[in-house]
Amino acid sequence: MNKLTKPLVAAIATTVVSLAAVSTAWSQDSLKDVMTKRGLTEKDVLAAAKTYTPTGGRDEYIALSSGGQSGQLIVYGIPSMRILKYVAVFTPEP
Repeated sequence: MNKLTKPLVAAIATTVVSLAAVSTAWSQDSLKDVMTKRGLTEKDVLAAAKTYTPTGGRDEYIALSSGGQSGQLIVYGIPSMRILKYVAVFTPEP
């Protein structure tokens, strides 16, 4: 049983690693490929790059916005437009 198990495990591991490598190679499109697939212009890509804030990065500005009838105040970052916090005003803290 042990003689059969080792080659089987090695074959399965090799298959998994090769499939991971192939899927990674297929998923790597160049910027031009993505632009043509999505119908984007260079201006669109430049605008997206200007508003992108990496995870953990801080936005230049914050905005305070009314939650309307919900009784909450919404704090979001600009230019990323990520919601940073819901502040309870007339409701329990969410």
